[in-house]
Amino acid sequence: MSLEYDDLTTLLRTTLLPDDHGYNELLSRRLTWWDSSRVRSWFLGNGYTLYHRYQYENQDFIVEMYPPDVEPQERAFPYPYEGDMESSSRVSEYRPFHAYIGHKDRSGRHVAVKAILDGSEELRILKYLQKQGVPHSMDGFHNVIPVLDVLSCEGQWLAIMPRIAHGDIKAGNILVNHVSKDFFDDHSRFRRLLRSQGKLTYAFCDFDGSTMFSPSMSLDECRLPSHVSFNTLWYQVPADTSQGEFDFHPFAFDVGMLGVLFCNEFQHLMRVAPMLAPLLDRMTTRDIERRFKASEALRFFEEEVLPQTPEYVLSSWIPQRDSPTGSYDTFDRWAGLDPTFVDKWAAFRESPVPLYLKFLRYICEYPWVFDTVSCIRRVARFIRIRMKFSLLSRS
Repeated sequence: MSLEYDDLTTLLRTTLLPDDHGYNELLSRRLTWWDSSRVRSWFLGNGYTLYHRYQYENQDFIVEMYPPDVEPQERAFPYPYEGDMESSSRVSEYRPFHAYIGHKDRSGRHVAVKAILDGSEELRILKYLQKQGVPHSMDGFHNVIPVLDVLSCEGQWLAIMPRIAHGDIKAGNILVNHVSKDFFDDHSRFRRLLRSQGKLTYAFCDFDGSTMFSPSMSLDECRLPSHVSFNTLWYQVPADTSQGEFDFHPFAFDVGMLGVLFCNEFQHLMRVAPMLAPLLDRMTTRDIERRFKASEALRFFEEEVLPQTPEYVLSSWIPQRDSPTGSYDTFDRWAGLDPTFVDKWAAFRESPVPLYLKFLRYICEYPWVFDTVSCIRRVARFIRIRMKFSLLSRS
């Protein structure tokens, strides 16, 4: 379809991952839609002004133009802090995997917009979040981005959210409440100051890989087919469904994804913050029953990691990696740590991935092998349940 005639429905119903053939073309078509005069006029008619976007010389990178330089200033919660302590002529370059476009509402406050497919699970989740209302202070904020409005557009929907710049937990889906031209922390003194004062707020966004369960369901009943876990990039997820599993526990999977994210960002810091080793191992352990629940991971961080990490470490700038650390389940986070410390926390240490499991993961990369193993697992679970039921009925 010609770029001129692309509509929102066509663009949203075409989904590709960054490594897929045609991804860059699809990204260009989506950006053309956001840049079109009809879409800009539609937003103006609804009280919003879109930012202008500039193309970097390297076509693989998209550059988003942030608001003009302003002095640091505070907005009423949940709207973001703005500006920085010094003027910047640079713009930020990064790969946007989703259609987020920054703009201002009628009051001059910065918000974010995401296009949502009609009838999708993501739309149901966003409308549910909208009904919860917008928190007026940090006390009522639970680190999930609030929804200000959901507008109908070209037969689909646009979700309006405060610009605070999960089955899909990754760095690109975590936003903060500060807007300036400088996207990265090392160029923003004001953002670093907000973090040191405890004012920088983080929020999860982007729910197109999420599922909302009924409140009446127990955690054990909340399971999803394994193919749902394949909707994100392989290096961002735990290996919960890499061995031919036919279903999985989504909440344990979320904790594992967050653990993988933390490993990718922080596992090179074990020498200066050794308490991260037991935390990350227990968040990503292959034994799902032993894996931390979200509340347990938070409690362990607050009661063990923070008190046992020196203040000078917590307030220091994070050192860069000297070299890649490797995958979360191959990197030895305990290497070089004090033997006494290792003995004390040995119960939390994850053992290396055994050879048979590596082999099983390898052959399960072939779809027909995965399906065969999945079928065997399904039959085995059925037999196990029938035997358990039979034993209970006899007693």
